[in-house]
Amino acid sequence: MAKAKGSAAIVENAKNFVSGFRTFSSGQKAVVIAVVVALLGGAVLFSQWAAKPSYAPLFSNLSGTDASAIAEKLTADGVKYEIADGGKSILVPAEQVDAERLAMAGAGLPAETSSSSGTLMSTVGVTASEFVQQQAYQQDLKRELGKTIEALAGVDSAVVNLAIPQKDVFLNEQDPVTASVLVKLKPGAQLSNDNVTAIVNLVAGGVPGMDPKNVSVVDDKGNTLSTDGTGSSAQNEKTSDYNAAASSELQDYLESIYGKGNVKATVKATLDFDDKTVQSKTYTQPQKIDPLAQSKTTEVYNGTTGTGAATGVLGPDNIAVPGGTGTGNGGYSKTSETNDNSIDETQTVIKQAPGKVVKQTVSVVLNAGAKGAAGAADVNQVTQIVNQAAGIDPTRNDTVSVVKTAFDDTAATDAAAQLAEAGKAEKQDALIGYAKTGALALLVLIMLIVILVAFRRRKVETVDVLDVDPLQLGDITAPADGLKEIAPAVEKQVALEAAPVDPALEAAAARRTEVVELVSRQPEEVAELLRGWLADRRS
Repeated sequence: MAKAKGSAAIVENAKNFVSGFRTFSSGQKAVVIAVVVALLGGAVLFSQWAAKPSYAPLFSNLSGTDASAIAEKLTADGVKYEIADGGKSILVPAEQVDAERLAMAGAGLPAETSSSSGTLMSTVGVTASEFVQQQAYQQDLKRELGKTIEALAGVDSAVVNLAIPQKDVFLNEQDPVTASVLVKLKPGAQLSNDNVTAIVNLVAGGVPGMDPKNVSVVDDKGNTLSTDGTGSSAQNEKTSDYNAAASSELQDYLESIYGKGNVKATVKATLDFDDKTVQSKTYTQPQKIDPLAQSKTTEVYNGTTGTGAATGVLGPDNIAVPGGTGTGNGGYSKTSETNDNSIDETQTVIKQAPGKVVKQTVSVVLNAGAKGAAGAADVNQVTQIVNQAAGIDPTRNDTVSVVKTAFDDTAATDAAAQLAEAGKAEKQDALIGYAKTGALALLVLIMLIVILVAFRRRKVETVDVLDVDPLQLGDITAPADGLKEIAPAVEKQVALEAAPVDPALEAAAARRTEVVELVSRQPEEVAELLRGWLADRRS
């Protein structure tokens, strides 16, 4: 006989389970039900436990300000977290600890340093000198910073060296606090400028009074990784980021006009990373304001000469030269005025940020074979649109190039077909998985329904056994000639010989079969019933 497959096999297995379950005693049935319920409950609990991620500490011993800032940052990034130790510790999923520590370090968090002492500080006695305590503190701080950096992705080991000068109250200017970090990367790992900036901020935030500019990061091959944004690698990265952002923005704008996939836009810019400072002074004279200082001098001389008076000019040997006699009028007048007016002085200092666009070149290619606006576009009109959208400045010698040509969409068509096939395969796999899960759930449900129905039928059959008519049972169990003819009738049916069937004999055989089944299932109840009948006949 061929084995059933698919849904037929499920139905057959269910029937076998039901038939076998009926032969169980009450205790066995209770055990089976308990096991099924325990399995279902265990499956539910296991699925909940497997879906819940395991959390690991991101930062511990945080201040309230840092804990609040880190929680806001995690919420903004969409990362689940838990708060422990009364708000001093923040836990995140274990697989996201390294990435989130790097992200927090890049954001300059935590900003405040921990005040807990290290292992060496705990071993230093109270009688130790201030120098010994300072050295122990620095050793513990270096070790903790190294461990934190080693937790970052891509870092195999890290050594931190600190140079913390001793403070002197008699000096107005103190030497800056500096640090150097030596990192050994894992095979194949590479730190980007953002990763290095995160390490610099991590060290600067962990040492009081340290400026991130005074932190240098070097790898095990002797390459200087730390940069303040003026190195060639940082400049190239910033230039690439600007070109990518400008190209994407311009292409999105043009695609909204000429259709998706019909435009290719590229922006190449030259940036000036020189740090410039421009100072200017402007003098203006205020109106209707009294002068700061004002002085005025006036001299007036008026006089006349009398008659007979000796007048003249002194000559040699101090002898007056006669000037004659006469009368006349004389006078003298002088006026001078000085005003010191107030003047407004405006001093402007402008510091230009590095990264100013010096020149940019824009190239746009339109799909001439496309239908609609792209195929019918005018190159001159597109050039004008690009000039406005890209912010072309003729004074910088910016250039724009617009070309129309037919695109080769063979690769795109093949990729779309492959994506469609992959999508169909994924949907089919998902449907198969759903079907398997549904079939398993349906089988469990059928088993539970069968168990409940079997228990209900058992109660009904128990009542039917007790309600059997004694006379009918007596007709079956009492010896009679008609019952002897059952065997020949059975032999004729096996030999496939036609024979008349007596309805009375068929009914008696059915009742006898039913009684035999009842006796096999409930022997104790049938025996008790027979004892009652015998007692009634004797009485």
